Amino acid sequence: MGQGRAPYGAYCPQKESYGARRPVKGPEEAMAILRSYFQDKELIINIVKERRWGFIAEITKQDGTLVDVVIVDRRTGRIRSIY
Repeated sequence: MGQGRAPYGAYCPQKESYGARRPVKGPEEAMAILRSYFQDKELIINIVKERRWGFIAEITKQDGTLVDVVIVDRRTGRIRSIY
């Protein structure tokens, strides 16, 4: 894990090791998965784009510093870093 970013291809820790294994129906559900994964209360999570295949979110610190940009796959719930 470099520079405080999440590992590439990580999953929600409260799910099985290979992902949520269920479709993500909307941005609210994607936010819940991200909040569960990024449990640090000092981080701010914003869904910035909704795509056919998933949601793109920016993870920032309170001071606005970008920590990571991730995709939540709509079909699997998988979280992947694209930063």
